[in-house]
Amino acid sequence: MARLNAATAEGRLTLEEFGERAGKAYAARTAADLAPLVDDLPAGTVAVARPVLPATASTQVIPVGSIKRAGRWRLERDTALRIVVGSAKLDLRQAEVAAAEVVLHVRTVVGSIKVWVPHGIRVEVEGSTVVGSRKVSEDAHTATDAPLLRLVLDTVVGSVTIYRT
Repeated sequence: MARLNAATAEGRLTLEEFGERAGKAYAARTAADLAPLVDDLPAGTVAVARPVLPATASTQVIPVGSIKRAGRWRLERDTALRIVVGSAKLDLRQAEVAAAEVVLHVRTVVGSIKVWVPHGIRVEVEGSTVVGSRKVSEDAHTATDAPLLRLVLDTVVGSVTIYRT
């Protein structure tokens, strides 16, 4: 799990790939079951073959409209998305994370926030909804050493939904 966690923090595995491999690792019965899960990853602390950009704060502001992210994209250590009127749909299943702990701030004044997170990733959800609903799907089988995604989700009028897939 430590090698999978490190590979995810280095950007070698997406959150979805980490979740798939972590599930197989916890289901493994022998060391031979574990080997294929890490064969393509460097052992221990090896220099990263490709350059890794430093994790920096990233902010995007949309006065009116929507933010939709899916596929392979990089989620910086501290990312903020602000929408005045509109929605945010963020599919994190193939996202590359910049660190073992990532904070994603999303705020809408009028609009909904939907986030898809793969199983196996620890998620902490904070924030508030003044008028609307909040629904968070929990993952009971997440390891305590899995990458941590802190979601700070605020809406004034709208809904917040977290899907575990």
